[in-house]
Amino acid sequence: MLRHWFANPWAFSLLSLMPLLSLLGFFALRRRRRALSQLGNLLMLEVLIAPRRGARFVRSLAFSLAMTLLAVGVAGPQWGRDWSQTVAPGRDLVVVLDLSRSMFAEQPSRLDRARAALLDLVATLKQRGGHRVGLVVFAGRAKVVCPLTHDYDHFKEIAEALDGDHLPPDLAVTDDDGSGTRIGAGLRAAVELHDSRHRGYQDILLLSDGDDPARDGEWRLPAAEARAKEIPVHAVGLGDPDRAWPIPLGEGRVLEHDGKPVLTRLEEEPLQEISHITEGVYTPAHTKALPLGKLFRERVEPRPVREDSDDALPLYEQRYPWFLGAALLLLTGDMALGKRTRGNRAVVAPPDKETEV
Repeated sequence: MLRHWFANPWAFSLLSLMPLLSLLGFFALRRRRRALSQLGNLLMLEVLIAPRRGARFVRSLAFSLAMTLLAVGVAGPQWGRDWSQTVAPGRDLVVVLDLSRSMFAEQPSRLDRARAALLDLVATLKQRGGHRVGLVVFAGRAKVVCPLTHDYDHFKEIAEALDGDHLPPDLAVTDDDGSGTRIGAGLRAAVELHDSRHRGYQDILLLSDGDDPARDGEWRLPAAEARAKEIPVHAVGLGDPDRAWPIPLGEGRVLEHDGKPVLTRLEEEPLQEISHITEGVYTPAHTKALPLGKLFRERVEPRPVREDSDDALPLYEQRYPWFLGAALLLLTGDMALGKRTRGNRAVVAPPDKETEV
């Protein structure tokens, strides 16, 4: 919820510095009293230079409010919509992510690297804007978890929440499915998610290890459908192609078949063929970190862009100037009150006992 109301919610952590500032102020006051005591009668000196009690309270209140408003302003408060803003031209990109059990293999796992790559992609999309992005996940079946949108924060939240240990029930393999990895189902869902009105300005980004135990090539027909609609599929291969890894099930257990561990490795051939059929580009990420944002800038962004979009989300109205301006006024008032002391009053020293009559 904070991400919708504030652009930089992390800035609220600055409020934790308030107790520290109060503690530093207390120690500064003690040092000031010690220094004054060396100049003469402490009570007399404090009467001359100490601020008035009312002014001291007002200054403390103004400073506290100013620091609070400053932290809120840095957090970037935003509400209301600016309907006058137009969306920059861009392309439509549907990410197809493999959530089959084999994506848990290796350390860090293939799924962990894919999730990190999606966050890198979101950061790149935010820099320019205009592009729409959607997300399809698949295992035994496919599901659209994020329709095409300009709301990159919403896409990011979904990507961060992806957890292969708790797959949606409609992704799980059934007795009627030939495999727990149905790449073709994911591709078909991505093709259907694209709007035919924006033909020629669309892409599919497939993140998978390509390991389909069925080996039935069920992805061929959906790949042909993508090509017929002029949608290139840019496949990214995740995993080690040279070493077979067991598939973890948690708690030290691994997936077994007939009492033997099931091993998995990156199968690049189907991913390469999908890219070739659809006139996309295959990227062998293997076991390295995947700079998906860079790949998007080099492979997708240079292509032609559409000028219109139906879900152009108006931007939030930024309200931070109100809070920063109020904080500046309070700090200015605090400085002005700081010059007012009791020194302008006539102060009569108590009579010395030795001179009393």
